[in-house]
Amino acid sequence: MMRQNPNNLVIMLIILMLLVIYVVYVIVQDSNPNELLIQSLQAELRVINETFSHTNAPTAISGFTDGSIYHLADIQSNEDDLKHGKNIFFILTTLTNDGTIQLTPRQACAIESAARANPDWKVFPLFVFAKWFNISSDPFIPSLLQFCNIRMRHVNLDTFAVGSPVEKLFADGALGKSSFIVEHTADVLRLLTLYKYGGTYLDTDVVVRRTLNMLQPNYLGSEGSGYVANGVINLEASGYGHEFAESCLNDLALNFDGTQWAANGPFMVTRNLRKFCNVTDVSQMNRQQCGGQLTVYPPDVFYRIRYPRHDWFFYPERSEVVMNSIKNDVLVHMWNKATSGIQLKITSTAAYIQLAQQFCPNVVMNVKENF
Repeated sequence: MMRQNPNNLVIMLIILMLLVIYVVYVIVQDSNPNELLIQSLQAELRVINETFSHTNAPTAISGFTDGSIYHLADIQSNEDDLKHGKNIFFILTTLTNDGTIQLTPRQACAIESAARANPDWKVFPLFVFAKWFNISSDPFIPSLLQFCNIRMRHVNLDTFAVGSPVEKLFADGALGKSSFIVEHTADVLRLLTLYKYGGTYLDTDVVVRRTLNMLQPNYLGSEGSGYVANGVINLEASGYGHEFAESCLNDLALNFDGTQWAANGPFMVTRNLRKFCNVTDVSQMNRQQCGGQLTVYPPDVFYRIRYPRHDWFFYPERSEVVMNSIKNDVLVHMWNKATSGIQLKITSTAAYIQLAQQFCPNVVMNVKENF
């Protein structure tokens, strides 16, 4: 009886392994990228649901219905995920007809840029009036889900404020009676979210260029009009930052005004900073003046390009001046309230498009015509 040559066995095993690799490669190449994404999401959902089944947390993710529609987890379902404090929050209060997420390219760009520039931070887009997302109909959702630090969550207004200074404000339905329901809901929620979890709130009309790690905790930025803006806020979950957030919420509980657009935002924030920093002039609200624990940055830090130049991001002839002026900035603000109606082709050479191409390329790849 002939003995098998060991070298022949090794060769046969190598050939078999190569054949298996080839088959897997062919299958992957022939697969629809969306199907692969769905499979990945399904696996993640199974892991999360198994985790919830062994805890007292509510079953926040109910899975998918047709393979592409997903139920957003409630932000309160896993609050341990937020305890480290390196959280970036976006509040999305856009009203939708069917309760599904409808991101604009500019909103998606803000989220992607924050995740790219801060890989060691968790990025939480918080949706108030949307509970579902559809990865088949929204081209930006799959591109954002590629980032492991992005966690899209739903905020339940019936429970989120329970135990906070603004619990009665929510229970009485004051937000729903506001003349600016979308804006005022976002104004209150950003302070409430930082009060509960700590971290950084950003408006959805920013482009983040650098890591937030270079900034000392507890800060806001002046917008140059005699008021402190609330479009960028960092507050720690304890200590001075928490005290300031609590002061703002107590103010809102007593003085919420649903008739003025800025009443519960810049006006309220500035009023409380004057008390905390013991100074009236916003330009004098430096860290030393504010107890050595909170900074009000001058306008050029977060709002360098501002009125009446706020629309320069949208015009190619202004792009060189804009790009040179912001080249060292941590982030830039696009003044959505005043510029949302300006159409911008994705093929434009305007500064906004140049920034998007660099800091949110995944979103840009999915824009068909207008950004």
